[in-house]
Amino acid sequence: MGTYIASVSPFEANLMSRIRNQEDGAFRELFHRFQDRIMRTAMKILKEEQAAQDALQETFLNIFRASHSFRGDSKIGTWINRITVNVCLEMIRKNKKHKQRTDEDISEHGALQDTKIADPFERTRQSEIRRRVYSALGRLGVKHRTVVGLHDLEGYTIREIAQQLEIAEGTVKSRLFYGREELKRQLQIRSN
Repeated sequence: MGTYIASVSPFEANLMSRIRNQEDGAFRELFHRFQDRIMRTAMKILKEEQAAQDALQETFLNIFRASHSFRGDSKIGTWINRITVNVCLEMIRKNKKHKQRTDEDISEHGALQDTKIADPFERTRQSEIRRRVYSALGRLGVKHRTVVGLHDLEGYTIREIAQQLEIAEGTVKSRLFYGREELKRQLQIRSN
């Protein structure tokens, strides 16, 4: 994997400097800026709201502890997402109950929502599709689910995912391919 240096914006550099210097309000600003993103990522991996809340808290503790080590090699969002993914994977390793999720849990936190659809029939159809996709996604193994979620739902590039998970880009591509194939298989099984 080649070396990739992201340009950290002056705002991000200033914010991290303020956090390192423990300036009033700096960490709160970071929290408000990234809490929703962390929760979405944690929900996609852990599949349980309480576990995602725990991951949110643990992620911010880790950010606070590691703020002095942020070098600016990546954007703050990428660095924070890497911490979030690592926290979630560690939680899974420690407690295997986060591997499975019921269909009801999956559908109630669906991020795929098109609010422009006014027709109640179409909204119901879209809701059912969303439920089926998240249900099938929940049946994937954690490695495939994480990569598919980060790429297809969160919009991260192969390179960004490789950096966040600290794996080779080829590994990300492989997991994405096999994750999508398994997702298709799961959706076909459920539609037959």
